[in-house]
Amino acid sequence: MGAATTEIVVLPIARGRAATRALVCSVPAFLLGIATVLIYGRLNFVPTGVSNRLVDYSIAALSLPIPLISLWMTLKAVRWLLLALWPTRAAVVAEADTLTLRLGPFGTRTYDAQRLDVRYLFELSQDADEGGFEAFLPEEQQRDKFLPRILHPAAREPLNRIILRFVKESEPDAARTLRPLIDRWRSGQLVARRL
Repeated sequence: MGAATTEIVVLPIARGRAATRALVCSVPAFLLGIATVLIYGRLNFVPTGVSNRLVDYSIAALSLPIPLISLWMTLKAVRWLLLALWPTRAAVVAEADTLTLRLGPFGTRTYDAQRLDVRYLFELSQDADEGGFEAFLPEEQQRDKFLPRILHPAAREPLNRIILRFVKESEPDAARTLRPLIDRWRSGQLVARRL
């Protein structure tokens, strides 16, 4: 009797890319923050002989999207910056029976491999919008250069997109690194489909 081999693949999170995204989000947040101060700083909600409160309230209401977008962009920038500086290990951890996304401030989620729907572009229907021209590439080239579409009932978006958004590796490198586990997940999926 041979011992069961447990293969684990760890793809680290791209902290430099997270810092860059934090910077990219902070620029519009800062500019919109300045616009908010300039707009709202000049409003006077006290009626005088020269100004009318109704005009000031109208300007405040019409300008409300500016501070809201600034706040939203600030929160995004802070989240990406926290990921860049996250003190514990942030990574995508793939095992034979689970796929775990440890994404720091974006949360930790674990998906059981039995419920993963893993399909390459050549396996998707021709009507699927996800394929593009890559769906017509040879099967082996798709396996080498692209992650398959990875769906799970508990995930709001395809897991392959989340993986590529956060990991340090390029898609071909991630595909090559994850391929043994992807093949194992797919073999379990094929057996489940036959049953």
